[in-house]
Amino acid sequence: EPITPLFHSFGIEKDVELLFQPRVELPNGGSIVIDQTEALVAIDVNSGKATQKKSVEQTALLSNLEAAEEIARQLRLRDLGGLIVIDFIDMREAKHKNELERVMRSHLKIDKARTKTGRLSKFGLMEMSRQRIKPSIEFASFEPCRYCRGKGLTPSTETLALGFLRELRLKTLKDNIATVNGRVPVEVADYLLNRKRSELLELESRRNLCIVITPDSSMVPGESSISCEEQKNVT
Repeated sequence: EPITPLFHSFGIEKDVELLFQPRVELPNGGSIVIDQTEALVAIDVNSGKATQKKSVEQTALLSNLEAAEEIARQLRLRDLGGLIVIDFIDMREAKHKNELERVMRSHLKIDKARTKTGRLSKFGLMEMSRQRIKPSIEFASFEPCRYCRGKGLTPSTETLALGFLRELRLKTLKDNIATVNGRVPVEVADYLLNRKRSELLELESRRNLCIVITPDSSMVPGESSISCEEQKNVT
């Protein structure tokens, strides 16, 4: 008989996949969103569909208590350390805030890493710290994107096209240039040839040269190249 992989047998495979997801769903319909940065770890608690026909205050308390348990678990699983700021759902009752603080500290007691928790602020924020024993599982398992350098954002096609156009203008300032060849990603070439064609034609006319824009499907956003061909002297 085929042997079922160990991780699948004990349901560990699913937990491993979830370790790299920012959103963690809670049983009552709420969720927590974990955002790890170089400065701190920000955790946002959302009630979502967790109404259960209870009052707003009661729903907030139940969602926060459930989130506290899951947050303590995720801190251990993901090896998150340093400064951690948790944005709990706002609660009015002081006794509910005290209960949440007590429950949070209780769940953190089983953590082998040293932890310190502060009081809930008037904005519903709880600051805490956790001993950084080793790099988090996310930082250990991933490398920064070489295109966005870890920002999670890449320049728009328009931004890239306008930047290339400025560089192109600088190249045309040289004397004795007959042709300027530009290679850019396909979407940038499409933008230049359609949205900026009049500017390219005006630049050709003013500098008395030829501009050739070539789309290159092998280029990624941010890549480009410009080469110039000088005029040939006719004797």
